[in-house]
Formats: sequence, C-alpha cells, structure tokens
Amino acid sequence: MSQEEVNRLLANQARGRGVSPITRRDMLRRIGVTAGGLSMAAWLAACGVTGEDEDGNGGQQEEKDTLTTTQANGELNFANWPLYIDRAGKKRPTIEDFQKATGTTVNYKEVIQDNQSFFGQIREPLAAGQAIEWDLIVVTDWMIAKLARLDYLEQLDKSKIPNFEANAAEIYKDPIYDPGNAHSVPWQSGITGIGYNPKLTGREITSFEDLFDPEFKGKVGMFTEMYDTMNLTLLGLGIKPEDATIADAEAARDKLIEQRDAGVVRKYYGNEYADALVREDIAITMAWSGDIFQLQFDKPELQFVVPEEGGVLWVDNLAIPQNAPNPIDAMQFMDFVYDPEVAAQITGWVNYICPVPAAKDLLIQQSEAEDDPYYKQVAESPLVFPTPEMEARLSHYKTLPEEEEAQWNDLFNEVIQG
Repeated sequence: MSQEEVNRLLANQARGRGVSPITRRDMLRRIGVTAGGLSMAAWLAACGVTGEDEDGNGGQQEEKDTLTTTQANGELNFANWPLYIDRAGKKRPTIEDFQKATGTTVNYKEVIQDNQSFFGQIREPLAAGQAIEWDLIVVTDWMIAKLARLDYLEQLDKSKIPNFEANAAEIYKDPIYDPGNAHSVPWQSGITGIGYNPKLTGREITSFEDLFDPEFKGKVGMFTEMYDTMNLTLLGLGIKPEDATIADAEAARDKLIEQRDAGVVRKYYGNEYADALVREDIAITMAWSGDIFQLQFDKPELQFVVPEEGGVLWVDNLAIPQNAPNPIDAMQFMDFVYDPEVAAQITGWVNYICPVPAAKDLLIQQSEAEDDPYYKQVAESPLVFPTPEMEARLSHYKTLPEEEEAQWNDLFNEVIQG
C-alpha cells in the first residue's frame, strides 16, 4: 500500500465543526491492522517504510558546537514515525496550526520505522560533524541516551520552551536517560506490561510470574525487543533496571531460557503480537499499553495490567540533531505541542500516553461539546492518562553504555535464537 493510497483512504475525512473526525483507531481498522488483517510491521512494509537493520555507535565529537543560528528561519524539517501525529484526510491539523501560528514551513515525513535502523541512517554524517536532513526527530528514550552520549544532539534552550516546564507531568522532568531534559522533551509515551484475554486465562492477571505459569503453556507471547523484555524481566526478579549489573542481566536471561525451554512461550513477537492476541492464538502476552487501548474498541474484553512487580515506562522524545540548520524553529515546535489544547488534539488521535495532564479535561470538554463519547473514553482511560498508582510502579529502561549494551544483546540473543 502506498502513502498515496492511505491518503486517498482518508481523503474525505476531516476534523472540524460538523465533520466527523477519523481517529488512528478508525484508520487502522480500515487498512486491516486488527483481527484478521495485516500486522503493523506488515503494513509498514506494504507502505514502503523500510530501513536497514544496522548497529553501530559512530565516533564521538571532541566538543559540542554552538547552535547554527540564534534566530528562527521559518523552516522546519521533522522526521517522525508513521501514524504518530493527528490526521484529518490529507491534512495534519497540528502541523498546519503551527505553520499558521509561526509562519514556519514544515517538511514533515514519516521516515522512522525503528530506532536502530534510523540510527544507522544518521550516524555517519553526525559522526563526521555534518548536518543531517532533519531539524527535529522522534526517538525512544534509550536512543536519546545513546545519541547524547555520542554528542549527536543539541542542548535545548529552556527559555524557548516555557510550556514544557509549565505543563509537562512531573514524571517526564529530569528523566534518568536525559538528566535535566538537556537534549529532549517527551513526544508520547507508553507502558510495557501485560495484555491478556480473561476468557482464555480464566482469572485476573496481576503478576509478572503469570507469564511463566505452566497453566498457560504454549499460550504466552513475549517480545523480540531486547530492551523491553530484559528490563521487564529484571523488574519481575525484583531488580530495578537502573541498578542492574551484568550478573543481574544474566539472571534475566536464565529466567527467560527456563520459560522458553518449558514450552510456555508460543512465540517471540514484534508488533504482530496484537494480532495473535485478537485471534486468541495467545491468552497472555507482554504488551504495549497503546496497542491494548486501540484493540479494546473492537475487543473490549482485553485487559492491560502493570504487573505488581512493576512495568516499564518508555518515552518517545523530540530532539534536535547536532548542527541542525533550524534549531530555533524546532524548539518553537516543542513549545507549541506543550500547549494543553494542542496536546489534547494530538492525544485524541494517537491515543498514547499524553505528557500534558491538562489535556485530559480538554478532551472531556470536547466530548461534551461534540456529543461524542469517544474523546471521553480516551480521556478516562488509564492507558492514556495513567493513575498515580500505575505511575508509582513504573521504571525507565536502563541507560546502557556501548559495551554493556552489546553484552545485553548477546545475552538476549541466547534466548530468542536458542
């Protein structure tokens, strides 16, 4: 499926007064990324969103450059993941609103499929001290830590992003992966925890150990993502990821191998785990909160839980690559999306965890004004606005230096390639 075909699919839908908006959920249903349809990974491939699967760390610059300019240039080149900003037919309301508010021309492209392949595309020019095509990128927290360690990101001028300090939830300030938010601010986030079908489990799921219960032999899904699986397993073992040693990582590997060899795991999944859960191939699985929220519209019996041992809060962040030609324009956009009304507009479409708590009431008000229960359902879901009790059980991925990351990858490969 080409991007043009997707655009045609959405062409007659628009967000606005008197017009029914199309949500990310609706779009996914129409292109078949639900039960009986393509997995997200297959759809991305069909849309031609591909990238090399390359690992590397590049070189490190000796000192940080100053910004290329101290003025807004009226131009912004923005690289993001597919389906990760509000859409209305061929239009993107938040992008268009920003352009009207600032006079900035935005070149927005959905060119990021995964962190590692995108890193493979940008590392060589960044290592050589060259600018890349993008002024603003969205990558996950562990990649932010890696890029910052390699000196590949500009430092942010917080005076140009006052809405972040005023409106961001406290859990997103001064994160372990980017102390002081020196290089990044959150875009959207989600939780790695457990998804399950109560009809198939026959009981409520509360613990990480439920993923290892022989009662569910052959009906358990686990992730192919090293960071998610290893960090969640460490929490299951009672170890805070940020404190984990190599010996702890080895213990996590052993725990996972024991689960695999006992036949408890049906398969190690990427994005396609959601299809397997809907088809009832699996009863219980590692899951991302945003996916379960989407699936609940069509299969409301599905449940998501943060295990009592803890879950992982992953954060996709906005960041500015070193030597970007339009860094001030990028920071203006960061500030723009931390306006609660803009944040509500984005969240009403993408349905991931919103970093701006004030957006919740605005979504409820929108539901009442438009007599549309959808926005209230988004606002009241703990998978979009987590409760304090959920947040208290969340940890970040461990920030891994290059050598330790390689060791963790080797340990995890023993699990999924065994």
